[in-house]
Amino acid sequence: MMMRHRHCQLLQSSIRSVNHHHHRRHCRELSILIRSYASSNNIIQKHLHCKTILSKQQQCRSITTQQASPSPPIQHPHQRLTISRATHLLNSHKLTPQQLCQHAHNLATFGEHSLHLNAYIKLLPWNNVLQQAQLSQDRITNGQRKSWLDGIPVTVKANVAVGRWWMMPSSSSAILMDERDNNDINGTASDFNNNNDIEDEEVYESDIAKKLLKECGAVLIGITNMDEFGMGSLGLNSGISLQDSGNHCNNVTGSSTDDSKQAQQYFDKKQYANPIYNPLPWMHRLSMLQSHNQHYNDNDDPDQYWIEQIQNSTMQNPHGISDEDALEELLNEVRYWTQPPHNDGDSSTNIEASSRDYTATTTSPLLSSGGSSSGAAVTIAHGSSLLSIGTDTGGSLRLPAAWTSTVGFKPTYGTFSRYGVVSYASSLDTVGFVTGSVECARIGWECLSGSDRRSKSNDDDYERSCVDFNKSRDATARVYHDDGCYGLLTSQQHQQQEPTTDTVKPLANIRIGIPNAFSLHETPPLIANAWSAAANTLQNIGGATLVPIPESVVSSEWIKLSCAAYYVLACAEASSNLSRYDGVRFGLDVDLNDFANLDNVQGYEEYHPLSNMTALEEKISTTRVLGFGDEVQRRVLAGTSVLSSDRFHTHYEAAAVVRAKVSQSIERAFRSTAINNGGVDDDKVDVMLVPTALSFPCTLNPHLGDRMMDDMDPTAAFGNDVMTIPISLGGFPSISVPAQDDNDNSDRREKDVVGLQVFGMRGSEDIVLQVANAINNSS
Repeated sequence: MMMRHRHCQLLQSSIRSVNHHHHRRHCRELSILIRSYASSNNIIQKHLHCKTILSKQQQCRSITTQQASPSPPIQHPHQRLTISRATHLLNSHKLTPQQLCQHAHNLATFGEHSLHLNAYIKLLPWNNVLQQAQLSQDRITNGQRKSWLDGIPVTVKANVAVGRWWMMPSSSSAILMDERDNNDINGTASDFNNNNDIEDEEVYESDIAKKLLKECGAVLIGITNMDEFGMGSLGLNSGISLQDSGNHCNNVTGSSTDDSKQAQQYFDKKQYANPIYNPLPWMHRLSMLQSHNQHYNDNDDPDQYWIEQIQNSTMQNPHGISDEDALEELLNEVRYWTQPPHNDGDSSTNIEASSRDYTATTTSPLLSSGGSSSGAAVTIAHGSSLLSIGTDTGGSLRLPAAWTSTVGFKPTYGTFSRYGVVSYASSLDTVGFVTGSVECARIGWECLSGSDRRSKSNDDDYERSCVDFNKSRDATARVYHDDGCYGLLTSQQHQQQEPTTDTVKPLANIRIGIPNAFSLHETPPLIANAWSAAANTLQNIGGATLVPIPESVVSSEWIKLSCAAYYVLACAEASSNLSRYDGVRFGLDVDLNDFANLDNVQGYEEYHPLSNMTALEEKISTTRVLGFGDEVQRRVLAGTSVLSSDRFHTHYEAAAVVRAKVSQSIERAFRSTAINNGGVDDDKVDVMLVPTALSFPCTLNPHLGDRMMDDMDPTAAFGNDVMTIPISLGGFPSISVPAQDDNDNSDRREKDVVGLQVFGMRGSEDIVLQVANAINNSS
């Protein structure tokens, strides 16, 4: 007790030295959380903190149990365009890349201007998109398509460098925002974006963007929004959005009256959240409007449906709603909920929607989209892109995918090079992507991994080849994939070990594990039922063998400890990685003289540097306080604390031990380990099936102010990733797919979405995708 009390005093002392008054309460909460991460004798406690997180998670769920529309979403079979169908339409010359990308650009503009989704931090002007689409059209005409992604509209997360289109990846943080990247969503662009004289060698471009755009020929629509530096799981921590209109920190300069007003506007903006909204409620309403005027049946030609939808698409009505009055009423409701009056009394943004009090008849329909790759999942769910590149640290792709009914794919750690990706936690960051279906994810995987040998002109001509990861920039890929034939070797070995005459069921040779360690009592019945239904489907229809994994193999104690270990390790690495943004090497260029007379600005007194700082320390402190958001500052403070000399052994090293134990515990359950060693163990499995999240999307209400939710605690959202973190700690490949239960869904709400994740041994992406596809097809 004395040691723990001393830890509390030391951390509180370090927090006081920072002199951030409005952060002290949050830091005290973090100090309580951190103290539970480890005991003073280097052994992580069998602490109650995981139960605390899950209880806070239940509180978050209780907030979202407000009354919502009881009607289930209308899921028409033609509603979501897939990559394979788009490729078929392009190859058959029924559509052109220009038409396809124009439709995607219209959807993106409609989503930002009319639905206010905040999914994009940068939307490329149409002329830039048209240039890319025209090049793709030329290749199709000449029979020289680069891949199945050639001409397909895609998006990229804001922490990935995309050459001339996004040379300075900002990670949705004001500290990295470059004014040259500010553009008007209506179609104008800065001179930088229109400068075609820039040589490719002169721009900074990530390996994944180069592969996607140059080698595969995809068409970039825009850059997706995210939680700042990937820190967050609700999509509430974005430091920048297209709605900011260029109101960034580097504009806060000068000491005149006008500059004081500008500074005041910035501080007000910094305190007001710019959430990335889940499009599912509005997509549900839009589909209902479509169904009122259009009638479909199973005999309709899907190709013809999409040809008409795309060719008739407009920026004001890309969904093809014929009832203009009903559409306008819907958009008025959107504006009412997403643009409440600000504290300054300016109600101009609330337009005529204020004439109707929607709160009298319903609660807020706005839902969280998850995080941190919120924008990536939203663009896929809304349809403005067919594949969106993102990063996954502890569930950043899979959680948003689960909450938006999309597919989030995280390959084995190190598979895709992180060159050109802004670092958060280097030992955990994994490049992946979000798609609309598992079929799309498989196409994206084959193209981006370099194993696609499909004919560029014939959809049925297909040959799967091995991948040479010795050419990868990332040494981790060479370690995990030294067999040189990615994923196929495991499938061939399984066929040799267990020959079967059943050629009908696709999963006859696959063993799927159901770990007891992930069966937490906090699992909601709807998620538990969907989990059970998916397992039964894989067994009865797919022919897979279900294998219960007991506690003796994968221990629930290590799984519970993984959440604590993750936040210790991630915060520590973030503290180290973000130390470079000091305004001297990288970050905002703040002139302290410009802040000399801003003491009267409301909110600035909380950021004023200490009086005993040197000029350099004052500049660094001001830069980081102005540039970093609240969540980033909390995690940097926590990471700096666990890396201190008196906590490194009791916190950081203990968390590293837990990470190793969790990874070894899960690894022991996979059959590929025994096969690679020359043996067969019937107790081993090929993949495991678990829920992606134990909660549903939280309801958001901008009318509550910058906190968006009642009684929202900064650490409450930590529990959202409790099911994805153990997989990330081991670097295993994983995919989240939408799932449904077998029960009557007549009373199911839009936010009652369930995601299940399939994960396997490192290098088993093909098997993971195969099992996930069976779940996706049955939903």
